[in-house]
Amino acid sequence: MPPVPQAAGDPPAAPLRSAHVLVTGATGFVGGAVVRALLARGHDVTALVRSPERAGALADHGARLLTGDMLQPESYRDAVDHVDAVIHAAQSTPSGRMTATKVRQIQHADHVMTVTLASACAAAGKRLVYTSGYFNYGDRGDDWITTETPFEPSPLGVGHAAEVQALRRDAASGLDLVVVAPGFVYGPGGLFKSAFWDQARRGRLRCIGDGHSYWSCVHIDDLANGYCAALERAPAGGEYNLVDDAPLRLREFVDLVTDAMQSKRVGTIPPAIMGLIIGKPLVQSLVTSCRVANTEAQIG
Repeated sequence: MPPVPQAAGDPPAAPLRSAHVLVTGATGFVGGAVVRALLARGHDVTALVRSPERAGALADHGARLLTGDMLQPESYRDAVDHVDAVIHAAQSTPSGRMTATKVRQIQHADHVMTVTLASACAAAGKRLVYTSGYFNYGDRGDDWITTETPFEPSPLGVGHAAEVQALRRDAASGLDLVVVAPGFVYGPGGLFKSAFWDQARRGRLRCIGDGHSYWSCVHIDDLANGYCAALERAPAGGEYNLVDDAPLRLREFVDLVTDAMQSKRVGTIPPAIMGLIIGKPLVQSLVTSCRVANTEAQIG
């Protein structure tokens, strides 16, 4: 069942139908799913891509391709004037071990693109749907997290937390803003495939630490429908955690993966050792406990 964003006490926004939407990060796991969902619901889509050669499938589905780069605002700024709304789903994805320097590079690219899009959307009166994340909240143990929970970000959430706080100020000045914060996205692709499925097939999958921390997950199809609902129906200023109904302990999640693959359950690896392999900032974020409620979005 797709989520239906609705802020408590606020009247529903007028449905936005048959819109022309600019989607950034359109060749990514999330962005690509959002493009396909929008097209299936009758919207027109301009898909911002770095490499048209990788975006043939999007064009086959009916998307218009626009070549651009997060760090080159001139490649996408003017496109805002020719659409009805923008969904910002792009994220820089440096290869290799996640270092503090690479985290800063990710944050800088998102900052450049977010400031550019927010300014253009505010000037043109267009809706901006911004992709945040549940790492904004940091480690909350067994406590439930809602959109009212203050930010105490883990390393990978620092950038998004800062952007959301700045965007809230823009929204107070008139920007038509909706913020969505996906949980860990699972499905046929993305980090789920590379970090879980592929590693399990190679016999390399391990549970980081004791596996006691909560992970709040969301299926890629539910997430894509959530973006569509946020675009179409959310009131301006709405913020939504897009997660499934039941957060899982990391140990449970790993066991579900191996059980579904009919593979032997795997052992653990100390966070410090995993940090040497994939990067300390990434591991520090992955072991934070985020038991997120979908009170507003109602994904189920």
